[in-house]
Amino acid sequence: MSDVEKYYDEWTSRYLEVYGDVIQAYRPAETEALLDYTLESAQIEDGMHILDAGCGVCGPAVHFARRLPHLRIEAVTISQVQVEEGKKRIDKWGLHDRVHVRKGDYHHLDQYFPENHFDLVVFLEALGHAVNPSQVIEGAARVVKSGGFIYIKDFFPLETDDEHLQKRVDEVVGNINDIYTYNTLDLHETITALRKAGFLLVYIKRPGYESDINIRRNFEDKFGIDTHGGKPEFMPAEWLEIKCQKIWWNNGKEE
Repeated sequence: MSDVEKYYDEWTSRYLEVYGDVIQAYRPAETEALLDYTLESAQIEDGMHILDAGCGVCGPAVHFARRLPHLRIEAVTISQVQVEEGKKRIDKWGLHDRVHVRKGDYHHLDQYFPENHFDLVVFLEALGHAVNPSQVIEGAARVVKSGGFIYIKDFFPLETDDEHLQKRVDEVVGNINDIYTYNTLDLHETITALRKAGFLLVYIKRPGYESDINIRRNFEDKFGIDTHGGKPEFMPAEWLEIKCQKIWWNNGKEE
């Protein structure tokens, strides 16, 4: 059992107590506002076939499918507990024909899905759990169609030439990684991995809403978590959305 699998098998019930069906830390106060924003920003359109990689308990997948009646979604999580919770939510809304969840390691997407299969692959605060983010991105490139897209929402450590401040950033990010079984992404390495996998950048931007940090604070207070050394106002990273399009090259020409 991987560390991430063990973590979510043990902690999913606690997330559900505080976060509800959507386990995302950077969010506005209203969950529906977050998910409707994601629909628009990621440009998820009705009739698409998408993959939610690292899907949690299928809160976003169910919401998207309810909003778009012809959307089809495959969802993958490494946690069996999350699979069972996701199935409950799919059952509740009668979405069995359009939303499917399975247990799987997103480092090996090609073991579960054929090549050129999806219009869009999304990672909603999920890619940072990867042991090898480049491998995950390469797998996503194989299962997404040529001309299709990848969308990533995650946080990336700040960079500074102030030695003291950089030490503080590294300390807090290290705490986050240890406590949340995370592997906080490096922005430069992520962009390089996307380009090498055959993606061209569509945008990199900050989410278009202000985050309500009370949910995260409530979660950490409830379960005795201190990632920031008693100074929760310190922000060691910035949240970003990245969207790319898969373009393959043939003798210098776009296919």
